[in-house]
Amino acid sequence: NPATLMANAGKSFQGSIVLGMGFTFDDTSDEATPLAEMHRLIEKDPRNQERIFPYIGGEEVNTSPTHAHHRYVINFGEMSEAEARAGWPDLMAIVEQKVKGTRAPHSTAPWWQLERLRPELYRAIRGLDRVIVISRVGQQGLFTFLPAGIVYSEGLVIVASASHAMLATLQSRPHEIWARFFASSMKDDLRYTPSDCFETFPFPANWQSDPALEAAGKAYCDFRAALMVRNSEGLTKTYNRFHDPDETDPDIAKLRELHAAIDRAVLDAYGWTDIEPTCEFLLDYQEEEDDAAAAAETF
Repeated sequence: NPATLMANAGKSFQGSIVLGMGFTFDDTSDEATPLAEMHRLIEKDPRNQERIFPYIGGEEVNTSPTHAHHRYVINFGEMSEAEARAGWPDLMAIVEQKVKGTRAPHSTAPWWQLERLRPELYRAIRGLDRVIVISRVGQQGLFTFLPAGIVYSEGLVIVASASHAMLATLQSRPHEIWARFFASSMKDDLRYTPSDCFETFPFPANWQSDPALEAAGKAYCDFRAALMVRNSEGLTKTYNRFHDPDETDPDIAKLRELHAAIDRAVLDAYGWTDIEPTCEFLLDYQEEEDDAAAAAETF
């Protein structure tokens, strides 16, 4: 639908492609510079902090109970080599040593810049205090909020919205069914892309001003965030329990109820008040048995 594509254009983006771990400060990678050196450089010259940003990818989003980052990245934006050298010689020395001449032959960016800056992403989220993200590849297809003012890796898809109503719609089963139908897959994982999954999706009319949708999204987000901190479990572990038919923890049961409430609010927003969503656990081997039984009946 051209109207849908037009309405959704410029709202979802793949994160920045760094292409060179030499840009990063990280204690878990031999290619990166240790965090202690980052702190030393900031103490030496506080201006260095202007070009050092928190850096986060899909793994941290899905495994950390608070979606905490452990890496930082040097980002000179679109400035020239001369500008970068004049303003931040300490940081340029690191990038020159660790990145210059080491990039793959297909690289097209100047050596002191990230391979894909995604300036359109950062323009779109300017003025927001948070954004919605999803891991670009993942089994569960889970959306959450991250703060603005950081560099998001290419392992994330970012939606330029701080709205609970938007997150509720994206986390609902109608959107999941849509995304899994239109997206490609990697093994059993969902590959969520802005063009196939978000831009084509017909959002409910007037979703931005729907109080029920906003309330359902906020209740869900607040409870899930507190639950993950309380259990010291990230999204992946939490939703492994969520989908486990033998899991009877009251908090997980409550999370399931809040998901059902999101589905109800989204269906109502479309005007589908006569649809009663039902949830059940269907294991992989049961699906295979059902398919075999159906084939036997056919013949």
